[in-house]
Amino acid sequence: MRVVPAPPSIVVAAFLLVAAACSTHDEGASPESAVQLLIASARAGDRLAVYQRLGPRTRSRIEEQLASARKTGGTRMLRPEDLVTVGWVPPAWEAAGTRLLRREGEEAEVEVYSVTGDRQTVNVVREGRTWRVELPLR
Repeated sequence: MRVVPAPPSIVVAAFLLVAAACSTHDEGASPESAVQLLIASARAGDRLAVYQRLGPRTRSRIEEQLASARKTGGTRMLRPEDLVTVGWVPPAWEAAGTRLLRREGEEAEVEVYSVTGDRQTVNVVREGRTWRVELPLR
């Protein structure tokens, strides 16, 4: 049996891993809630929920990595959420909240901020009636 190493994982930014969980029940009805839900999912270590909150470009990149892994002939069947890494990056700072910076049509930018002034801008896109987070990919 040949085991092929998993392809490089997509790392959810450190700010998502240490952010305060924001309680919301609107399932991504706004750009801010999409980011808050992703933060909460990452904090919980729920890879499937993180994957489900990602935008189409990010999911497409994950699917490309999966297809590449399958071509190598490995015996391990990977799922898309297996390529999402949560909880492995040490926290740089703890998020205190979010605020909408820009919203134009189907795209938006949300700022995640800390009480000490740290800030991170997150890109969000609308997919149907739900907003999803697009991660910066290398």
